[in-house]
Amino acid sequence: MPVKIAEERQVERQWMILKELDRCRVEGATKRHLADLCHVSIRTIERDMLDLSLSQFPIIKDKMGRVTVWKLKDGYKLPYPEVKLNPSESLSLILAEEALSFLAGTPHYHYFRRAMSKLRQSIPAENDRFISDTKRAFAFRFPQLRDMERLSSMISIAEIAYRQQKRLQLTYRSASSGKVNERKVDPYGIYYAYNALRLVGYCHLRKDVREFNFDGRLRHVLLLSESFDEPENFDLATYTQTGFGGIRNRNSVSALVHVGPPVARWVKQQTLPGLKNTLDLEDDWIELHFETDGEEGLLRQVLAWGSCVKVLGSEKFKSTYQAEVLQMYRNLI
Repeated sequence: MPVKIAEERQVERQWMILKELDRCRVEGATKRHLADLCHVSIRTIERDMLDLSLSQFPIIKDKMGRVTVWKLKDGYKLPYPEVKLNPSESLSLILAEEALSFLAGTPHYHYFRRAMSKLRQSIPAENDRFISDTKRAFAFRFPQLRDMERLSSMISIAEIAYRQQKRLQLTYRSASSGKVNERKVDPYGIYYAYNALRLVGYCHLRKDVREFNFDGRLRHVLLLSESFDEPENFDLATYTQTGFGGIRNRNSVSALVHVGPPVARWVKQQTLPGLKNTLDLEDDWIELHFETDGEEGLLRQVLAWGSCVKVLGSEKFKSTYQAEVLQMYRNLI
């Protein structure tokens, strides 16, 4: 993600302050609250408030009991700016629409298309040629998510359950056993990775955080009246960075893998989950050190590298790899 310059961060932060004061116009907001919201110091908030006051925004100081709060002056309406895009900015959104087309059928993509339709109507005619010519230089081919028309309503129900902190009942077919069962799940969020849209939540059957793909295995989703509290220590963004290839196991595993040419040259250019260290060896070989809780995903990746691989180090992962290779050999006989 590009690093924002200080001026951009300041503009975004000050606009965030104004929006929060607009939202809290009755009770007001403390400097500590604004500092926590913007992830900056109180001193930075004080400088921002001064800048905003000098820019003719009517920010006033008030008292709520013994607490000093800041508000927008009564009757003042915050002038939300009209969005004007230059040709390059318009083009970037149009390209994003095409890049995200694999999400077709999901609820938010439908609204994204509606928003983009409005944007296209606002593009001046003189910019059409620039956008059309440049757009032809790009093409995106991501695998389409399957069965989204059937699953779209289930995604919407899961999103509502997350916002309202309500429990879900899923009718789901297990990938390992093939059996269909019902699960009560506290939804912690939805994320996309490795060509799959996944619901993350606490499964009361397994008594652990689990993932449920929005695919053919998900038969039905029911919103229950039961409430739940999401754990304070759970963060969806952090969670999605664990595992390997979207696969997670209960226990972590270490692995030491040597990869030779020509695969090694390709592997060096990749960002692999759980990869802690890479060492260059002789004859274009490389040494990879993994620490991951996605043993099954790592195993699939190492097997995909074929005969260019030597698995060393951890006896646990090594024996799992050897057993899988042996079974593959037996299947050929």
